Amino acid sequence: MNSEQAAGLTGTDPDSGDHSRFKLPHRKWSWIIKPLATLLSIGWVLSVLVRLTVRDSGGTVSTLIFYMSPLILLSVGAAFLSGLTIWIRWYRVALIWLILSLLTGLWCYQKQFQTHATSAQALDNNLVPIRVLFWNVGDRLWSIKNMVQEVKRIDADVVAFVEAESYTQENQDFWKKTFPEYKCQTGKAGFVLLSRMQCLSSDSGSLGRMGRYLKISLVPEGGPSFTSDVPKMMTAWLVDINSDVFRSRKQALQLLADQVQENGEKPALVLGDFNTPGDSVHFEPLRKQCRNTFEAAGDGYNATWPLPLPVLDLDGIWVNSFWQVRSCENRWTWYTDHRPVVAELLLKSGQPQGPSSD
Repeated sequence: MNSEQAAGLTGTDPDSGDHSRFKLPHRKWSWIIKPLATLLSIGWVLSVLVRLTVRDSGGTVSTLIFYMSPLILLSVGAAFLSGLTIWIRWYRVALIWLILSLLTGLWCYQKQFQTHATSAQALDNNLVPIRVLFWNVGDRLWSIKNMVQEVKRIDADVVAFVEAESYTQENQDFWKKTFPEYKCQTGKAGFVLLSRMQCLSSDSGSLGRMGRYLKISLVPEGGPSFTSDVPKMMTAWLVDINSDVFRSRKQALQLLADQVQENGEKPALVLGDFNTPGDSVHFEPLRKQCRNTFEAAGDGYNATWPLPLPVLDLDGIWVNSFWQVRSCENRWTWYTDHRPVVAELLLKSGQPQGPSSD
């Protein structure tokens, strides 16, 4: 029996062919994956629109979206959606998501990865080098010995900690015994400052309902690494902004900027866990007075939280025009869920001549 006879018996046309055998099998769970992909796509587009427009200035909803969608997550999210739409056979849509993943990845690289080279040239006699370390040590991941070793390895002139309540509660003399070469200044809410400079005075207070600060006046002269022609006094602020994503940081950062402005013609050093991404609109008042050291001369990835996979740049060191920024590094460590920030600064002698170019 030939194929035509067989076709006659079965009632099928041999020329038309039976394509049922080539039909792609039905994917399990596609009935839920398709609406999920649609919802995720809407959320991704909304996040990009918020980031390009109002950011965290448009109320609670836009602020929440802005904080939950850093650029690196947008890039990873687009790549995930590309794979998800391939799985449900939306191939053209998958190609679009792949392109969007590459574009947001490039955007992320330009914004969150810095490549400033540290200058190795000889220092001017009017520039005094000062190394500064800031670290949120609140949530421990490893033993305290690791933290102590890291601080001694960095060997900074000024060391600032926030959320260090557990140390001061357990042993008031912990810092003095562990770091005898530093002068120690502690404050409420877990503020600790260790300095090789003389601590002249201190003051603490709140930044509205969203933060706290410890303000310390330091005298640079008198130490072995400081010359007599530097400014007679500098002011350091240790800052800890609350992590409540449902409240605006506007008032807290405005009050901080006002304090820096009132500081007048003196070197200002602002160190803190701002719990606010660096590209927040609420940093604008502070930017008029200071600049972020990592943005000025950082090298590497700027995100500091949460380890082991940080996605947000919440911690930072800011300086006014009395300083030049030589380099800044967010170090990798496993002691807490925050990366420590280390800045190599140059303190100018005399009056500042406006914002410096680093």
